Amino acid sequence: MMIKYIYLTDQSRKLAERINESVTDHILMDIDNKYGNKKNKYGKGIKRGGCLISYRDFKKDSARIFAEADCLVFIMASGIVVRAIAGLLTDKFRDPAVLVVDELGINVISLLSGHMGGGNDFCRMIAARIGANPIITTATDINGKSAFDMLVKKMWANVDNIRDLSLKINSSLLRGGDNYIYIDPDYRDYFAEEELSGFKIIDSIGDLALIGLEGIDKNGLEDRSQIENIFDKTNVVSLSNKDNENKIVISDKSYICHYAEKHGLVLVIPRRNVLGIGCRKDTDSSLFEGQVLEYLSGYDIDVRSIGRVASIDLKKDETCIGDFCAKYGIESDFFAPHILANYEDRYEKSDFVKKTIGVYSVAQPACHILSGGRLLGQMYRGKGITLALGRR
Repeated sequence: MMIKYIYLTDQSRKLAERINESVTDHILMDIDNKYGNKKNKYGKGIKRGGCLISYRDFKKDSARIFAEADCLVFIMASGIVVRAIAGLLTDKFRDPAVLVVDELGINVISLLSGHMGGGNDFCRMIAARIGANPIITTATDINGKSAFDMLVKKMWANVDNIRDLSLKINSSLLRGGDNYIYIDPDYRDYFAEEELSGFKIIDSIGDLALIGLEGIDKNGLEDRSQIENIFDKTNVVSLSNKDNENKIVISDKSYICHYAEKHGLVLVIPRRNVLGIGCRKDTDSSLFEGQVLEYLSGYDIDVRSIGRVASIDLKKDETCIGDFCAKYGIESDFFAPHILANYEDRYEKSDFVKKTIGVYSVAQPACHILSGGRLLGQMYRGKGITLALGRR
């Protein structure tokens, strides 16, 4: 998590130092885990010291500083800040959070990227640490409602047409309209009650799709065969995508994702799943992709839910891994042998792997690092490839 504090006067510099000292690593880790910020490296790279910058220095290199930060905290008048950053803004999906604090520490204002950048949470956190008033103007927040873009952000998901969907769904939430949501049981504990305020939670994906349709038995359709065949067994035609914009599905299960897309529901695929990877040198890319897809299929996991993969640093130039990540838009990490060795005693060991690359295991330790030890299912081993699935 990269927070940069921009100060203007000696008094504001002292307040910046005070805030910086009060923001502990574990608070930043919690925000990292919630938002999956672009600089987040699963607990690595959290930086507090050395991130105080004078306003004069900021003006000299504002574009780079703005691009590098997850959050910019300006301790000065808001008018100065608006003029300083106006030419740097892109959109709320890419801009960092921007906060403004007066130099007496009376008010903390969430100025920019309150939702997608985590600005509102940063604002509340900093205000609590220094005893200030958090000033948040986002409509959904001040009305005690959830927000669609916040759900997407929390799941680290990619959603087509997110701008239009956020506007329509958030507006509907504010009007008190009917907005329905199905959350995969694996992800229900990720959300606090207030984060779903305004949504009507539906326990069955089948029931969700059938809302608004007449003449169908809506008695808890959750069996996979029922879900896949319900429309085939009736004369009902699914509603259009536009008609289903108030029906949201959060899941990484392959058949649920397919069902949601088939019937025009709003699909949010969490990208919290990770893969640890081991493979022989020069493994064929098609073979590798096929084995990964088959492995994920065994757990009914949609490949689009994989947000990151990792292996040993000897594999950082392995074509099959690069091709796979490029095709599915997945980030990658490569760890040195001594880093993986810290976790190898927890998992099955291979003397051959130890002799070849210096550690007893690659896939499971790499997955352990990405997922914080939350591995799912069994490791796959076959055709010179090892795979381990986990979830952040």
